[in-house]
Amino acid sequence: MKEVNLDNFIIFLDVDGVLCSCEDFGFRDKKDNEHPFRKYSIDALNKIIKYYNADLCMISGWNSKFASEEQYKEFLVNRGIKVNNLTFGDHNNRKKFILDLIRQGLKHYLIIDDEAHQYYVSMPQIEYKRILQPNRYRCLDDYDFKMVTLNWKLNA
Repeated sequence: MKEVNLDNFIIFLDVDGVLCSCEDFGFRDKKDNEHPFRKYSIDALNKIIKYYNADLCMISGWNSKFASEEQYKEFLVNRGIKVNNLTFGDHNNRKKFILDLIRQGLKHYLIIDDEAHQYYVSMPQIEYKRILQPNRYRCLDDYDFKMVTLNWKLNA
């Protein structure tokens, strides 16, 4: 398992409720038999990745579906996501995993997770502006992109 590069901007990414709507859990993608991702969510994520030149650290239960980071990266790329670098995070203890990286010196990051309530209790160690909680039915969208690029200064 690769280590998170603390010098890069990191997006800690959940999948369900961020790219895959809770409304779509009964459906499967014809290509890979997994839950479908919303096209506009892929577009919004790609804009955020490009804006910050970010790496992905996956903090999703989907982590257990993949044997390696390379396999996960290939899956996401095939779904249309532009991936620079990808690492696995601890999806069973997301908050502790992220807090440990912050203690090690991580400065530039964004958490995108529809279950963000777990992070709010850790403020100020995790800044409020670094938590993006999409609506789990609507998922990540262009308004979320605007929020984290126009309104917040995350790489300052």
